[in-house]
Amino acid sequence: MQKLLLVEKFSSATQLSWFRLMRSKIHSVTTQIKSITEDLNNVKIFTLSDPEGWPLPRFNPGAHLDVYLQSGLIRQYSLCGDPKNVSQYKIAVQKEKNGRGGSNEIHSLKEGMILPVSLPRDHFPLAKASRHIFIAGGIGITPFLSMLPQLIREKVDWELHVCAKSETEIACQSLLKLYEKNINFSKHLSNDGTRLSMNSVISKIRCDEHLYCCGPTSMINDAVKNGISLGDRLHFERFGFDDDLNDADYQVILRKSGRIVQVPKGQTMLGALRIADIKVSASCEGGICLECKTRFFEGSPIHRDLVMQPNERSKFLTPCVSSCSSESIELDL
Repeated sequence: MQKLLLVEKFSSATQLSWFRLMRSKIHSVTTQIKSITEDLNNVKIFTLSDPEGWPLPRFNPGAHLDVYLQSGLIRQYSLCGDPKNVSQYKIAVQKEKNGRGGSNEIHSLKEGMILPVSLPRDHFPLAKASRHIFIAGGIGITPFLSMLPQLIREKVDWELHVCAKSETEIACQSLLKLYEKNINFSKHLSNDGTRLSMNSVISKIRCDEHLYCCGPTSMINDAVKNGISLGDRLHFERFGFDDDLNDADYQVILRKSGRIVQVPKGQTMLGALRIADIKVSASCEGGICLECKTRFFEGSPIHRDLVMQPNERSKFLTPCVSSCSSESIELDL
């Protein structure tokens, strides 16, 4: 049985902001950084384990963790180890020069440090299919690294396409070495003229096969554009999010209370709701964890979350990053 440790145990002065953040959480899974591996392209691979050697909560292929940092930041990273190995979690973190600070803080951590994380969350699961085709761009390779061991163990067919500008810019190379000799593993390097043709890959997908994409927005948009015929057999997960909040102002109508909240230009929907003292549970505030996922009725949302599938977006939005292109939007609040 996995131990869950109350965060109040970590109450030193240097961890005050971390402690305040975590007081709102009842429990977290306490892990210790067992090892840190330097990979190419500013990527570090962190292996986490229970400080006393207890088994960690199990996770499904494609799952991710919320990582709670001492600064108060919460960041999400895909688990990239074998789901069968309950003695450790692996996450790969690429240092972003112009990021929001989370990757820089994680890269400063040392072996032996305590790192609280959430229970694994599963928003990018493997479907039941005869064959799985994966397309990864940059650090978007990470969720597939937990899927491949499972498929190999179950003897299910798969195909992996890794996209990058050059050989040295392929992420997680130390972990990819396990699969490089497989005939179903392909590299697509823009600088070498072997750029992936999304349409070519999709045109060969049979009716009993599923396509998964993880990477930059341009790649996901290309997959969505060319993969309309796949319907719910197309799965995607973005990394990073568009925080350019230059949308026009609009109103949020709350169906349950009848209140109207004005969202000015430059403000997030979640921020406006909080100013109006409307309680909305939220965690990552980056459109990943879906804790703030809210049903909407009337209005035209601008979806900026990174994980919801098209069928969910017809009914739900994430007020932490979603906006509105109409004059108003009605929420189930």
